Amino acid sequence: MEVPPYIRNLIVAPFALLSIAILCALVKDASANASAPAVTKRVSSATGDFGFRLLKTLAKDSKQNTIISPLGVAMAFAMAYNGAAGATKKEMAKTLGLGSLSDDDINRANRYLIDTLAKADPAAQPEIANALWVQKGFPINPDFRTVCKSFYDASAASLDFVGDPKGAAAEINSWVDQNTHHRIPTIVEGTDPATRLILTDAVYFKGVWSSPFRPSKTRPRPFHLVSGDSRDSAMMDQSREFLYLENKDFQAIRLPYSNERYAMSVFLPRKTMGLPDFLRSLDKKHWTQWMGRFASSYVQIMLPKFETTYSQQLNGALKEMGMKLAFDGSKADFSRIAPGDALYISDVEHKTWVRVDEEGTEAAAATSMRWAVSNAPVSPLTMIVDHPFFFAITDQESGALLFAGVVMDPTLTSGAR
Repeated sequence: MEVPPYIRNLIVAPFALLSIAILCALVKDASANASAPAVTKRVSSATGDFGFRLLKTLAKDSKQNTIISPLGVAMAFAMAYNGAAGATKKEMAKTLGLGSLSDDDINRANRYLIDTLAKADPAAQPEIANALWVQKGFPINPDFRTVCKSFYDASAASLDFVGDPKGAAAEINSWVDQNTHHRIPTIVEGTDPATRLILTDAVYFKGVWSSPFRPSKTRPRPFHLVSGDSRDSAMMDQSREFLYLENKDFQAIRLPYSNERYAMSVFLPRKTMGLPDFLRSLDKKHWTQWMGRFASSYVQIMLPKFETTYSQQLNGALKEMGMKLAFDGSKADFSRIAPGDALYISDVEHKTWVRVDEEGTEAAAATSMRWAVSNAPVSPLTMIVDHPFFFAITDQESGALLFAGVVMDPTLTSGAR
């Protein structure tokens, strides 16, 4: 029996519509994937510029080593950005340099970055890890949790910041210790009763030089300090073809790792005291210009071996850079994380560790971002009534004193006669 045409249409049309829907989805995904590198460059450019500005703010007037992970800090704030709204979000976008980039652009770019960095150089070891730590029973917007998981691989765990602050800190620190390969053992010292959410980010990198330095050529040489003093430092030494740049203000060299996907760029001001001037010129525009002007030259490079750590709360620097509302307990708007609670960022901690030697470079960074609620109960004071006391019973409306007395011994069932 032949199937009538209209019956055939009823059978075939749904499959045709399904095929069209699948095709559209594939085209959309292909388009998104094709544009991912371009958007990632925009996000990476914004991250770099933000990193330069943050470094300049932190290093201003400092005589100590200042080392940060722009990627780590920016990625932590990219997750936080998904939970911000209103003026808080606009202010964060301006400080982070995100411009007109949408949430989806930023999230997809970071997703692409996490995936591609891990595969970029088999001989290098770049790792990025993220996590959310939520106060037990505190309701987090499921959409926020999903975005952090889908785009940033952020795990989520419930902790008791109020009842067991030491235990909560220990679990977070254990995660940081593990994800920085034991280079940064702690990032939080403890929590307070107002803490509702902590976001952590860890970045780790290990790479060997494409042309390692020979340990036999490493010798002590003077390293001149801004104070005018000098210190003997173990200087590595090698001569070969490098990408090199020089002008009247500085010399610069690019030292590649393994297959040259990753590299360390070293900028040396001409003047011993010239670093502050160089930092003032360090911005996105100049960086882009400089990166395009490196050329192959035969260079002898003498570079000090070093191992250093850095630890800093970022609240003050970020406020100075223009991000004020996010830290304001009465004005911050993170309603896309927890609609019914007045969340604000109470603390941003950043720690780094870097070692550079003849073999290559190992570096680790950890960032913690703590949210508190502005209307949270403060830690209760303790009052133990274990000695004679006074009491009064009053009418709260009129103030009339109904009873007043002192209790010398609460076990006595009768007083003076």
